[in-house]
Amino acid sequence: MAREKGRGNLQKEKSGRYTLRVGINGRRYSRSTGTTDREKAERALERFLAPLGLGATRLPLADAWQRYEMSPNRRDIAKATLDSKRAVWMSFSRWMEKYHVEIGHLAEVTDEAVAEYLTQFRCHHSATTYNNHVCALREVFRLLADKAGVAHDPWAGVCLLADDSVSRRELTIDELGRLHAAASKAGAEWKLLFKTGTYTGLRLGDCCRLTWDNVNLERQVIQVIPEKTKKHMHGRPVTIPIHASLMQALREAWDGRAVAPRPPTPDASPDATLIPHTSSLIPPTGFVNPVVAHLYLNENWRLDAELSRIFKAANITMSVRMEGRTRKSVVASFHSLRHTFVSLSANAGVPLPVVQSIVGHCSTAMTRHYYHENEENLRKAVAAIPVIDGRAVAPRPPSPDAAIRGSGALAASHPRPPSPIPARLRRLDNLLKQGLITEGEYAAQRTRILNEL
Repeated sequence: MAREKGRGNLQKEKSGRYTLRVGINGRRYSRSTGTTDREKAERALERFLAPLGLGATRLPLADAWQRYEMSPNRRDIAKATLDSKRAVWMSFSRWMEKYHVEIGHLAEVTDEAVAEYLTQFRCHHSATTYNNHVCALREVFRLLADKAGVAHDPWAGVCLLADDSVSRRELTIDELGRLHAAASKAGAEWKLLFKTGTYTGLRLGDCCRLTWDNVNLERQVIQVIPEKTKKHMHGRPVTIPIHASLMQALREAWDGRAVAPRPPTPDASPDATLIPHTSSLIPPTGFVNPVVAHLYLNENWRLDAELSRIFKAANITMSVRMEGRTRKSVVASFHSLRHTFVSLSANAGVPLPVVQSIVGHCSTAMTRHYYHENEENLRKAVAAIPVIDGRAVAPRPPSPDAAIRGSGALAASHPRPPSPIPARLRRLDNLLKQGLITEGEYAAQRTRILNEL
């Protein structure tokens, strides 16, 4: 690796370790790096030179993202995640260019500038968005610190906020009926899209990109690799049995798009002149909903607008104002169908591990986060508590269902309402393992979460 004159050099000793050598004011300095790894030795040399003003070439903020993206030490993440982090960095870079023109390089960013930026950012975003923003910027700085001669990390003292995320709610049966009716009026593809989301629990992107290769009408199953888990689950597909209502909609779509083979040409062989039976149709290929798939892949804003119009036609409020937030918080969307699928399955007695397998969650803790206890089940659970009048406990007469199922039916049919606490703790553990938060931040966040129990 070539180095500019006066920036020092590395020399490999017989022991295999590298020694840094640099000349300053006519004097020669030599120091062992203590490592046999060339890359680690380079970083040790940069750290040695940075306080002296002789470190690596100063890195402009405008060029930092490209250097981060091309770095061999960057974690391998999905393209969508990388694009999200790029948007975070560009937002920070444009803000610095607008409000702190005197800061043009990575090493010049100060604690005061970071605090000012985060104060403005916090006013318009939730704590979850704020934390994700901080973690993304912190990761970029830490990866480029050695190469950019950053002697002080301005993000080291930034603390994360308590999680205040608002989860999507599940939909009632009545709301589902109105939603399907509104989707049917919008067109056949929108009707099939909402039926797919309701009866499979797939995310919006997977429903829009569903192809006929994923649908097996003979076996009555859908097999698809969810886009979100494709990377860290090594492309493991999920198998979803097709509900009778969805099966009917898929057959209608299949019949409408299947085509008959072309008739043979006059010069073909005699056997080829036989006209095939009408049942030997060529099955459709490509996307199950080609128009919706085009909108998702090319005109996402039009897809969102149409989905919002369908929810509005069904008289379902999608977002509400929350105290302390300047923007509305989304409480219902197409993703609510996934929450509804998990809740309806669990309330019907389907074991959570089975639901987890269908929706493709990595753990039952995440499935519990999607599970919303049915209000009627909760009412029955409270009503089952015996009457206590201070003199004697008068047990309530058992219901017909309880008489049939036995005394242990309550605990089996009404599981304890789950809490998102395990999922939040797991996300916090992942942040610590990835080095995106410090031990102190981890302990503070964990204490806040456990205090909510």
